[in-house]
Amino acid sequence: MAAVHKKQEETKEEPVVVSDVVTQISERVEVIEEVEPSKDPLADFKEKMSEEEYPPYDSAPKKNFMWPILFVFVIAILMLGGIFVYKKGMITSEKVNVVTLAPSPTLTPQPTKTVDLTKYEIEILNGSSISGEAGRQRTSLEEQGFTISAVGNADNSDYTKTIIQAKEEVDKDFIAKLKSVLEETFIVGEIEVLSDDASTSIVVILGTKK
Repeated sequence: MAAVHKKQEETKEEPVVVSDVVTQISERVEVIEEVEPSKDPLADFKEKMSEEEYPPYDSAPKKNFMWPILFVFVIAILMLGGIFVYKKGMITSEKVNVVTLAPSPTLTPQPTKTVDLTKYEIEILNGSSISGEAGRQRTSLEEQGFTISAVGNADNSDYTKTIIQAKEEVDKDFIAKLKSVLEETFIVGEIEVLSDDASTSIVVILGTKK
């Protein structure tokens, strides 16, 4: 019985030891649960970068006051440049308008060449259909200063243009003067050369009047 009683006493002491061990283990578990796990620095950095990249919608962007100032500065520069160009143009136009007039050269009048209308004798032949026209033109040419040697009729009366026939020795200025006088009444054609054996230096064949 003593042995049995001793064994019972031993069995009574064992639960006490077990309970103490269980209590210690539970306390350790509670302590471990209360300790917060350490955070990852890389995760913290990524979280901050995401917050900076996507700011909250309620944060209003800051106004930039440099653009209005820059715009006003550019406008002022353009205005100053325009005023400078305008003044430069005015000065240039004033310089251009100042022109020194050089004295115009004096033209020396050329002496008028005098034509001797009595130098050559003229024969007038009526080639028109108007009777007495040769006599009338004789009077007109003599009033101008020409010398008329004879009047008569041409080989026919259907001349439309007045013909002047002159020898090669006749002065060109004399022929030009005679032609200008006849052109006031008649249509004068080309000047024809008169043969040297003709009795007069110039022959005028009258044609139709204008």
